[in-house]
Amino acid sequence: MKKKQPTTQSTKNSIATPYLYLALEQSFREEIESGQLAAGERMPSIRELCTARSISKSTVLTAYSRLEAEGLIEARARSGYFVVEPKQAATSLKIPDTSQPNLNPTPVSASQVLLDIMQQGAAFDLLASTRHDNGHGNEQLRRSLGRALRRQGEYEQNYYDEPLGNHALRSQLAIRLGHGGGLHHAEDLIITSGCQHALLLALMATTHRGGVVAVESPGFYGLFQLLESLGLQALEIPSSAQTGISPDALELALQHWDVQALVISPCYATPTGACIPEVNKQRLLSITQKQNIPIIEDDIYGELHFGLQRPRTLYSYDESGNVLLCSSFSKSLSRDLRIGWIAPGKYMEEVKHLKLVTSLATSQTLQQGLTEFLQQGGMDRHLRHQRQKLKQQCHHLLCSLPDLLPAVTSCSRPEGGLALWAELPPTINSIELYVEAREKGVILTPGRLFTAQERYSNFLRISFAHELDSRRLASLSMINDLIQSGTLSPAIIRSIKSSN
Repeated sequence: MKKKQPTTQSTKNSIATPYLYLALEQSFREEIESGQLAAGERMPSIRELCTARSISKSTVLTAYSRLEAEGLIEARARSGYFVVEPKQAATSLKIPDTSQPNLNPTPVSASQVLLDIMQQGAAFDLLASTRHDNGHGNEQLRRSLGRALRRQGEYEQNYYDEPLGNHALRSQLAIRLGHGGGLHHAEDLIITSGCQHALLLALMATTHRGGVVAVESPGFYGLFQLLESLGLQALEIPSSAQTGISPDALELALQHWDVQALVISPCYATPTGACIPEVNKQRLLSITQKQNIPIIEDDIYGELHFGLQRPRTLYSYDESGNVLLCSSFSKSLSRDLRIGWIAPGKYMEEVKHLKLVTSLATSQTLQQGLTEFLQQGGMDRHLRHQRQKLKQQCHHLLCSLPDLLPAVTSCSRPEGGLALWAELPPTINSIELYVEAREKGVILTPGRLFTAQERYSNFLRISFAHELDSRRLASLSMINDLIQSGTLSPAIIRSIKSSN
């Protein structure tokens, strides 16, 4: 019989250690929920806890990560962890109802308002393009791009890049694609001049003029511009502000219309911020593959998730080559970098030819600088900070909206991305509101831009891409003044305030 070993102090510690983080997590949860740790209060530093409680750094990090995943605390760059505002403050507004567009193909006509918004440089801001912000941008990115420019030689100046794009950059992008599931290779990708260019190539490869394209409703206004330029019709499918496009509605629509392609943004779609559940993604694939309908996936917001793990891409589930994945760095890193990519599946040869036709090649120097930035881990460091910043700004805007814009009757609550979808009373026309606000230097994004139909005229897309500073608070206050003074009667205003 094996002799029983005496239990030493070190053995006791090794047995207890796996459960220490749970005790620490529960202790802090009780303090937060009881109010002993107030919203905005700084949590003890990791070093302080390790010393005071004689526990390891990994124990503290595990406990803090679990509390962060629950939304009880948040990490702030170079500042530590802080208690967040109670979630109840952000849930006083109901979520918008599932959209109900007409299930008929509609010719598309781009709005002059959209052109004006883009000219003002305010696609994701309440303010026109300004240089008053004090931020210095991403220094590591600037250094990487600067080094690439200084290294530019005769070859880069006198020769075009290969059609697929820089192989080293594509290898780095393949690794990043793997974060969304699946195993990917450089040979699967083509570098493009931004995500809009990637979407254009995908549509050109899968459709022909006069055809019908199924889209989310509300959907990305840039997509409607592309459909118009290619002479395509939009078949808008009902969508939820939480779970995105309805598979049931799509299946019904496909029974009545000959659809050439489906274009969707499964992860934090603009304008709603909706994220399609994994089971719905697989069902969408099943529905479309029965009729051999290609899916064009716009994954531009996929890396801007607030949780611990980004959602999977539709592309990662596909084994048929029928999904064309499009994305770029413009939302996750820099608007100024017109570098995107497309993983075209079985449409590789068509898309490669179309890239040569539409843009010939992409800047070698920019690609080299980006490759260095990615290889050195710059993107991961940037995203860790950016995700926390956006999460905090989204929460701040949601908590503040009932007071800043009491006319808002419902609002989406995204878990990533850059924007909220806010509903106003039916008496308010957001295009008219745009015109009034525009005269005062404030730029709105009216809901009517996100459809080819006469819908969403009482909706606004409001972005949290920028901090809600004094200038933007003043802009929202001015919008509220316009609503109360010109569009709503005093009786309706009182009704809205009492309901909120």
